[in-house]
Amino acid sequence: MYGDKNNLAVTAGEKELVESWVRSAPERCLYMLDFFKRGAKVCKITKDTLVLLNEKYRICYVSGSDANCDELYSTGLVLTDSEALAKRLVAEGYYPDIMECITASYLKKEAPVVAHPEIEIRALTENDLPFVLENYHNPGSVEAHIRDRIQAGMIGGIIDGKLAGFVGIHQEGAMGLLEVLPEFRRRGLAELLECEIIRACLSSGNLPYCHIRKGNAASMALQQKLGLSLDMTPVYWVG
Repeated sequence: MYGDKNNLAVTAGEKELVESWVRSAPERCLYMLDFFKRGAKVCKITKDTLVLLNEKYRICYVSGSDANCDELYSTGLVLTDSEALAKRLVAEGYYPDIMECITASYLKKEAPVVAHPEIEIRALTENDLPFVLENYHNPGSVEAHIRDRIQAGMIGGIIDGKLAGFVGIHQEGAMGLLEVLPEFRRRGLAELLECEIIRACLSSGNLPYCHIRKGNAASMALQQKLGLSLDMTPVYWVG
């Protein structure tokens, strides 16, 4: 049933293999299934380990400690739930940095509902690219990446006739890219934007989830307020 990429044929049953693996720890691993459904291929699957690769975006998702396979050393980003693996990849010089996170997943069938009638929501367009580049302050604020994310479906919030913030979906499928301009904070915009992106994920049949950077208390509080389930087991972005 299990094997690595050299002895696991890509068959119609591969989806069932991944689903069966995820069912062994659904609270922790649902994001792995979402990543697979978005087009990632299986690089390795054993009783204890699953390694998936999105070739288009050069991102690996890894769960389990027995994860040795070539793709880990030649891709752009790795997400792993093994601290030892994350530290080894950095120590051996394959990647420069580690970011520790926890996972928040929205497991309900209906999106949360919040009311902020003074805020207008609209899809971002190519015309909004300069605004996003100027105001997104996390890794990934480069033109090609942001243009790709706008095309994938970023959402903006309008307050007092001005674009006040935005949210989107990262290349791997996690919710993020959330920014609210300082002068518009504490007015419910972040809450409303995340509700809208959760609704978009559910309507497309995807899992609404995100990875919260360690120490980000504001994001933690927002996820809890909106009803996301928190898995406090750390995961590590390496890149």
